[in-house]
Amino acid sequence: MKFCPDCDNIIFPKKQKFYCKACDKEFDLDAEADDFKIVKKIKHDEKETAPIVVKETLTKNKISAQDRKAFEEFFELGGAEGY
Repeated sequence: MKFCPDCDNIIFPKKQKFYCKACDKEFDLDAEADDFKIVKKIKHDEKETAPIVVKETLTKNKISAQDRKAFEEFFELGGAEGY
């Protein structure tokens, strides 16, 4: 399996080159490397979209457990205890 050097998404063989659907770029095949061999061709519908692999998570945008607890206590959202 090969990955795009620009965005690290999976690149696919297309017309004797590697193709990145996310970047819409083509890369040359390494003729001396024997790590690429077509075993089976799978036909896909043109409506399908390419998956995009994200390296960084969105955890930076989430609040910590301590902040969440303080928020719940401030607004009395702690569940059934307040009722």
